[in-house]
Amino acid sequence: MELERFKELHARFFGKELPEEVLASEEYEAYSEAIHEDEACYTWATAEKLKSKGFDYGNYCCLMLADKVYESLDEDGEIRYGNPEVVINKWDEGLYGIPVHNGSATMVVINYCPWCGTRLSV
Repeated sequence: MELERFKELHARFFGKELPEEVLASEEYEAYSEAIHEDEACYTWATAEKLKSKGFDYGNYCCLMLADKVYESLDEDGEIRYGNPEVVINKWDEGLYGIPVHNGSATMVVINYCPWCGTRLSV
C-alpha cells in the first residue's frame, strides 16, 4: 500500500472505536494488513504513536524495541511487573530484560536486541 494512502486510512481508523461493518470492510482489512506487512507503514505508524505519547524512541536501536519498552510502562512511566503482555523491560541503569511470567519479578537480562540483533549497551 502506498504510504500516503495508509496515512489517510490511519487518520480514519486509528484510536477509534469502529463499528463491526467498518472492521469487516476491505479498506480496514487493507489498512490492518499494511500495518502488519508493510515496513514503511509499520514504521510510520509506530513512530507517530510514540511521538504522540511523548516517548523518546530515538535512543533505541530499533523502533520495535522502543515500542515494546513503551508498552511495558504504566501511565506513570513505571515498569508494569506481573503483566503477561509485557515482553521486555528496560531499567534506569540501562539493562534490558525479558520477564519470566511465573508470579515473581524474575527477569532474564539480555545483551542483544531480540528484533534487530544490535548489542544493547549499558
